[in-house]
Amino acid sequence: MKKRLTALHAHPYGRIAILMILFLLPATLIRLGLYLGYPQDFSSLSFSQVLASFLVGLRFDFSMAVMVIGIPLLLLLLPFRWSHHVLWQRLWGWLVYLALLVFILMMIIDAVYFGYVHRHVGSEINTLSADMDSMVRIAFSEYRGSLLLFGAAALLGAWFWRSVLTPIPTPPRGVRVWLRLVALPLLFVAMLVLGRGGFTGKPISVGEAFFNDSLPQGYLALNGAFAMSRALADTTPPLKTFMPPAQAAARVQQHLAGPHSVFPDKDYPLYQQRYTPPAKPKPNVVVLMLESWGALHIDALRQQMGLPPLGVTPNFDALAKQGRLYTHFYANGQRSIQGAESILASLPTFPSMPFLGEGLEQNRQSYMGEIARQQGYETFFLQSSDHGSLRFDAVSARAGFSTYRGAQEIPEMHEHPKPPSTWGTWDHNTFQEANRLFAAAKKPFLGFIFTSTTHVPWIIPDERWHKYPGKTDLESFLNSLYYADWALGQFIESAKKAGYYDNTIFVITADHANEFVEHVDLVPNLFHIPLLIVGPGVPSGIDPQFGSQFDILPTLIDLGGWSTGYAGLGRSLFDATHPETRASLSVRGDVLDWITAQGWVSHDLTRRVSAGGNLSATQLDAMEQDLLAAYQVTSQGQMNNRLMPPGQ
Repeated sequence: MKKRLTALHAHPYGRIAILMILFLLPATLIRLGLYLGYPQDFSSLSFSQVLASFLVGLRFDFSMAVMVIGIPLLLLLLPFRWSHHVLWQRLWGWLVYLALLVFILMMIIDAVYFGYVHRHVGSEINTLSADMDSMVRIAFSEYRGSLLLFGAAALLGAWFWRSVLTPIPTPPRGVRVWLRLVALPLLFVAMLVLGRGGFTGKPISVGEAFFNDSLPQGYLALNGAFAMSRALADTTPPLKTFMPPAQAAARVQQHLAGPHSVFPDKDYPLYQQRYTPPAKPKPNVVVLMLESWGALHIDALRQQMGLPPLGVTPNFDALAKQGRLYTHFYANGQRSIQGAESILASLPTFPSMPFLGEGLEQNRQSYMGEIARQQGYETFFLQSSDHGSLRFDAVSARAGFSTYRGAQEIPEMHEHPKPPSTWGTWDHNTFQEANRLFAAAKKPFLGFIFTSTTHVPWIIPDERWHKYPGKTDLESFLNSLYYADWALGQFIESAKKAGYYDNTIFVITADHANEFVEHVDLVPNLFHIPLLIVGPGVPSGIDPQFGSQFDILPTLIDLGGWSTGYAGLGRSLFDATHPETRASLSVRGDVLDWITAQGWVSHDLTRRVSAGGNLSATQLDAMEQDLLAAYQVTSQGQMNNRLMPPGQ
């Protein structure tokens, strides 16, 4: 056995394998230490869940290993005589050891940090690194003993590492030189695949650690050094304090408080306990997040604006007469992933902060799917885009959705599939697959559907929906909207035939406005989207009340009769108290917009950049303070993992 190990050690490929294993082993051991060291954080996991976390964690471990030591390992394998010289081999071998020390130190720092905020390091690392002098002083004062122990272990490890590097493989000769040269590109491709986390369209991200509806499971799978390296690659988040915390919390809660709101914990100012009289039977819920359906192009809303009809939304317009149509409803961002976070969790995505799917899901948040499952709902998430688009496959699991479908899992129902040059599937396909799942589901159920046909390049299945010549981008978009509206109408008819329509609340909105906004100098126009709610207990009519995507989750809590804890910036649209306090905090790039029925104010977190409406100086100052308070409370809650109390 010893001879075999010695032979493996002396073989160039064998030594590379040993170096890779020695790099990966500490990651697994520290993950085990995290599991054993913080039992309160992982006590809810079964043995199978722990095992799954360790297996998924290998994706992150391999990704970090390839990123840090992949090139040195390939350089050690060069088949030339000079590359087998002791100096060349020792140079790259010791660089691998130094990288290993940094890797271990990052994971240890992350593990210690985990004990404070109960999640891995996120983008706050940029804020901490900006004050490096203080961090160094704290490290040497608070953790002097630990640093000395690490230094001693590093010296002991160097003695062991020297023995690992001692046998220098002999250079190959003859045909073996060419075999090694041929093998190098293959090894490079293999490392590239491992570094990207597998055969995926996008490199692995923090969000993919949360592969299941279990926050502790995701924490256990995630490699702390991986999380830290991704956060360091981001720009410094503009985390600021504009006023005393108690004052900021009071201003925010003034906007959120309804007649039954209770904010029980001052350390979690967005968290409120909601008691809602239970509905019997509990209604099904279907939420449609329609790609780029701006309010400007929907005739039911154009009529309220005094604009002539476009004729591309007849099904939506007919449905609007049966439900409650909100004429002043706004998106909280300008990207689909921002819309998803706002609708699913009633929270914004701030400038330079992690996005949903990129680390934001590390926080304890109120997710629509999780809340519904607690109420006994079966949950479904479907998107017309490709399976991994926007990482919704991972996001949906984290948000509490048990069943997921992307374009690849949705059957084709049109004669002409989407061209290979585009992505996703037709909206009609997605709606009909959703209908099939909903009809067979255990009731009640929650369904979330995200469409894609009204996205660039705005193509349609055939000439039936060629309502406009399509000579301009706007005309092409309107044609795609005409088709998407037809697909929506077919879905509603299918729901009626399947028998679940009458006991289902349909929430129809958009992810964001589209690029064809008019009068962009009027900030609200940049975010104006539809909201139509149809279903039992929903009075029909036109509602001019001001609202935003944040309000959808608390509205469903009311309509569904769900009693639950909840943390977010929304307020039920059926709460008629204090309408003057309603506002939308919308994000566009590095600017935050506070939009109300009276006007708006825009801020870049250093100064007020614009304002509009017939507002006095006093009103503008008050709105600016409201915006900054909402940013302060929410961003600090996200950074410190203080949105939802543990166990809620």
